[in-house]
Amino acid sequence: EQTIYGETTGGTGGGTGNVIPPESYDDATVQTLMREANRYLGMPYTFGGTAPASFDCSGFVCWVFSNSGVYPLSRTTAQGIYNQCARVSPQDAKPGDIIFFKGTYNTSEVSHVGLYVGNGMMIHAGNPIQYTSVNTNYWTQHFFAYGRLSN
Repeated sequence: EQTIYGETTGGTGGGTGNVIPPESYDDATVQTLMREANRYLGMPYTFGGTAPASFDCSGFVCWVFSNSGVYPLSRTTAQGIYNQCARVSPQDAKPGDIIFFKGTYNTSEVSHVGLYVGNGMMIHAGNPIQYTSVNTNYWTQHFFAYGRLSN
């Protein structure tokens, strides 16, 4: 089982190297998001998936925001989430922001979305739901923008 910081409870990182430093979660809102998001680590990816048994990327992000109580984000696509966000520069991105990608499959719209957790990492519905570095060649080639939801 993992804590909200990505390490194994009582351990030193779970062996993945994808541990998020606790200082990345410096406010209650981000802690609430991370608690909800981490409940689904290891769950499978399913295109169009909207429920905890299996999510797609936008289904996961919408679920985490809505079910954590942080923001009432109705189920929509990655592009639909982007359309509701204020754009944030990479330098100003912080834990709890949303990260968007284009070109991860054949569409002209935003095609993938994840929850930015700080320290160059995101949690997203890959296969399975997992922490992933946004600084790999694949993700940097497909990076589109950071966004922030606000009430």
